[in-house]
Amino acid sequence: MNDTAPKVKSLYKALHLLDYFDADHPDAGVTELAAYSGMLKSSVHNILQTLALCGFVTQDSETSRYLLGSAAVSLFSRYKETRRLDYRITEYLQTLRDKFRKDIYFAARDQGDAVCLSAELAQPSDARWSKVGARTPLHATSLGKVLLGYSTVEEKQAYCAGELAACTPQTITDGTALAAALERIIYDGCATADEEYQPHLHGLAVPVTRGAEHVEYAIGLATDAPISGYMKKQYLSELRYIAKKIAGIVGRQ
Repeated sequence: MNDTAPKVKSLYKALHLLDYFDADHPDAGVTELAAYSGMLKSSVHNILQTLALCGFVTQDSETSRYLLGSAAVSLFSRYKETRRLDYRITEYLQTLRDKFRKDIYFAARDQGDAVCLSAELAQPSDARWSKVGARTPLHATSLGKVLLGYSTVEEKQAYCAGELAACTPQTITDGTALAAALERIIYDGCATADEEYQPHLHGLAVPVTRGAEHVEYAIGLATDAPISGYMKKQYLSELRYIAKKIAGIVGRQ
């Protein structure tokens, strides 16, 4: 028996439709959601009508297209309230930011994405990834690759066997190449990314772990210039030190 299989498939399919909505897809019609999900249009229509009754989507009266509703916003707000970051984590991230004058991130894995839990920015930024709750594909950022690299063998194999979207020409889109990169991440204990998510963005990340194979969190920094070997050593020393401190905090939550 596969314990990861959904117990209520209809509910799983309904909630999966909500994943389609993001900054690139602020609204959607029944036809494109049916193509996205592989479900019949009639099934998608019935699900959307039910989600609308619950307030998770709303339908534009002029275009008949659907958008995320107020219930989805409320749910995310309550998520942040119940999963509020320990103030010590924020202080540790700010220490790194002030020491290196670089953007510092704390992230977690959710399905095939890395989710930003905290962003301590050296300078104001309008970048999507710099906002709490922002999501990026695991294979395109240093934080995501660390989270993927320290996942289970089965999870890595499944991810590498899937379609790897190209965010930039530098994104790894070959499953074999990604698998090799993930092996290197385990060996090095860190991950880098050079313009793989967006141009002029270079990242370095380490896992937040207490020795477990599966890592839930990662911290990293981002810069607009390539990271030299010398600076990589400097960054890693501090990132690993702070990662251990944060691991002690999240391990007790």
